[in-house]
Amino acid sequence: MVDKYFAEYAMYHTDRRNLICHEIGIPLIVWALFSLLELVKLGPIDLGLVAGVLIIIYYLTLDVRLALVALVAFAALYIAGRYTPWPLAVGAFVVGWIFQFVGHAYEGQKPAFLRNLVHLLVGPLWICSLALPRPSASR
Repeated sequence: MVDKYFAEYAMYHTDRRNLICHEIGIPLIVWALFSLLELVKLGPIDLGLVAGVLIIIYYLTLDVRLALVALVAFAALYIAGRYTPWPLAVGAFVVGWIFQFVGHAYEGQKPAFLRNLVHLLVGPLWICSLALPRPSASR
């Protein structure tokens, strides 16, 4: 299933400048969301932790290896978010989205999530996939 989502996502992300904007913008947005959701307490835990766990569970249904990479990335961003003042998090969120839309201006296409909201979750997983070695072409 992840291959299908990545193939759809790739259709909206062919321009290298757009890809670079996403490589910067998506982590900024995720970091900011963890920081802001950490402010909402649900007893001894916070909404950022709940959201992160639910997203990782979803990622596990798509690809276990990528979900584990995402778990490490999310853990780092969650911890960073816990120590981020909320005004800085709001700024990071806004800057992250500016990067997204500037990237799509380079691309000349609207963002993929406007067609399918699942792509809001696919984007961070795609970023995590960049940390894995690419399979080499068979000879």
